[in-house]
Order: sequence, then C-alpha cells, then structure tokens
Amino acid sequence: MTVVSEDDKVSVSDAVTSEKEIHEPRQGYRFERKYHIQDLPEVEIEMWIKRSPALFFECFPPRFINNIYFDTPDLSNYHENLSGQAARTKIRLRWYGEFLQSQQKTTLEYKIKRGMVGTKNSYKLPPLNLTPGFSYHDLDTYWEKCDMPENVRHDVRLVVPTMCNRYHRKYYLSADGMYRITIDTGLSFIAIDRFDCQFNRIRNLEESVVVELKYSGDISTLDERLVNFLPFRVTRMSKYVTGVDLLST
Repeated sequence: MTVVSEDDKVSVSDAVTSEKEIHEPRQGYRFERKYHIQDLPEVEIEMWIKRSPALFFECFPPRFINNIYFDTPDLSNYHENLSGQAARTKIRLRWYGEFLQSQQKTTLEYKIKRGMVGTKNSYKLPPLNLTPGFSYHDLDTYWEKCDMPENVRHDVRLVVPTMCNRYHRKYYLSADGMYRITIDTGLSFIAIDRFDCQFNRIRNLEESVVVELKYSGDISTLDERLVNFLPFRVTRMSKYVTGVDLLST
C-alpha cells in the first residue's frame, strides 16, 4: 500500500494490499506534538506561531474537515487511548467542505500512532453524501460500491461508526519546509445513530483550539528553539475520545 500525505492521495487500485503494509507503512513516521488550548484566542495563537523562529506562513487555504470515526462494538480503540497504549490504529472516513450532502471525494484513513510519532495510510473513495435518515445499512451499501483491497474491506466489516466530528483547519509551514502546524477551531461532535440518524445531536467545544506541530525529521534534530518558544502546554487530547465522552453524557 502506498502511504500518502493529507493532500496527495492515491486510489486504492494503485495500492499494494498486504496486511503488513496496511499496519506497518513503508514511509517514515512523523513526530507529532498536540496542544489543546482553552485560555488563548485564536488570533493570539496565530501571532505566536507567526513570530516563532521557524517563520511559519499559511501554506494552504483554510477549510472545514469532516470525519466519521470507527471502532469495534466494545470500543477497543477508545479504551486503548484512555489506557495510554503507545501502538494504536484508528479507522476514519474524511471529507472536506459541507458536512451533509457533500459531493467531495471521501478518504478512508488508517491513522497509526507509535508513541509520539504517527503516520496515515489513505485510500480515495467516492463521495459518501450523508443525508438525514442515514442508517448503518446505507454505510454497508456504500462499502459495496467502493474499490478497496479485500483486507481493507475485511477491516471495515469488523468496526462500526461511533461518531462524527467537524472543525475548521488552518495550515502553516515553516520557511525551511521542515515543520507543519495546523490550527483547528469550531470543534463539533455529532452522534451517529444506527437507524434514521438526523445528525442533530451535537456537542460543541466553542472555546477550544487544537494546535498540532508535525515534523518529519529525526526527533534528535528537532529544533528546541521552536518548541521552547511556543507558550502552549503539550496535551494528550484526542478528538475521538473527547467526542465519545461528550456524546455519552
């Protein structure tokens, strides 16, 4: 299977589909550091980023991101995250723009974490086109029309959709191209029901900003001037775990 960046996907027909390659991607992992910020406005956070020694600039137009997260019926991924398990793999569907009735292509992603580093394996799929009245049966029908490797098809049959989320993302790149930062705001978590889902049970984190610093080099060469300059506290905040918790109350 070919591992691709967030904005450079490949179709599943081009992918090599051995089970090992799905869960152990060929390309290198990238260092990831996450900050869940609740006491600073977005404009001040951006000011700190732009003034950092890495000379960050906006490298891609801002956009809305939509996800459906999948888990086993007993929420094994959720519990692995809570317990701090270092090696984790999550499956999600992602698309951009409108949440409902979107005609944007959808991407199936395996998000793979190994401690403080992570990577993603991605497959382009047809538009999902969620509409009110959605049921799990609609998702089964969608999987059937998707061109995907048989071992991936096997994986998606073992999991169920557990929740949706949506947020607005800005993209920054350092002047030397070594570091990426994303800023996520307007986080919404949307329940997904087995039958006749109306997508109207929503929990919001209006005051939260999630910043992620991503670096593809060896961790030993990470510029400590950049890390020490940013006045944000590193957190273990997981959007998936946060959404499950909010929607269960």
